[in-house]
Amino acid sequence: MFKRLASLLLLALLPAMAMAAFKPDASTVLITGANHGLGLELARQYADLGWNVIATSHRPPGDARLKELEALKQAHPNVVIERLDVTDTAMIKALALKYKDQPIDVLLNNAANVEPTFAADMAEGAKTWDQLDFDAARRDFDVNTLGPMRVVQAFGPNVIASKGKRIVAISSSAGSFATPLPGGIAMNYGASKAALNKYFSLLAVQMKRHAVLVGLFQPVFVATKDDIKDMKGASPVTAEVAKLIKVIDQMSPATSGRIVNFSTGKIDAF
Repeated sequence: MFKRLASLLLLALLPAMAMAAFKPDASTVLITGANHGLGLELARQYADLGWNVIATSHRPPGDARLKELEALKQAHPNVVIERLDVTDTAMIKALALKYKDQPIDVLLNNAANVEPTFAADMAEGAKTWDQLDFDAARRDFDVNTLGPMRVVQAFGPNVIASKGKRIVAISSSAGSFATPLPGGIAMNYGASKAALNKYFSLLAVQMKRHAVLVGLFQPVFVATKDDIKDMKGASPVTAEVAKLIKVIDQMSPATSGRIVNFSTGKIDAF
């Protein structure tokens, strides 16, 4: 009986414990896929700007790949780390319940199903129509397309209750009809991003009545992985994330639901 009461008390206290270090007057961002690449740098720069940061990753506590994110948390008391698998609806709903009273100014969907290295990404993306792995395709769609929609469905009320009112997803030129990647590469990944674009363009229409802005942002060739940091044309993560944060801040009803390249500022015509 005592153990059960203790467990219930802990559950009741979890939200307060998680947000104890949050600055009451600061804006709040929730970032998926925050343990590496763009997500990690987004968490770092938002924390440096004084935002409350809910940094999520599907990695379990103690995983070596959370080391840099944990170091960021140690340096910034306004950062909390939460486990979140965007393919797990129950996990997403549980985290949303934990933060049900926390307004979220920017809901930033960054998690994506990608390979650990750029070389592996290229090898996977080079598969032709007759080599496609449809189980892999399901995984791409589950993470890249349905994942952000699960997160939006769960945390939409938090965004509506906020002052910032921004929902963002990191898309890709691989999913563009107007300016696709050359050579017809990345069929599975590109199709999943194209579907994400469609969902978010429709979401922008439905969110108008809540005055919520919906953003789709494409990167350029960003040096997010170790094997491309020294490649010609690869843009540093720090610089590109600074541009991304700026364009998120500058979102407007005119750009809501449109695809914007956050490095060039150009709008993709789908």
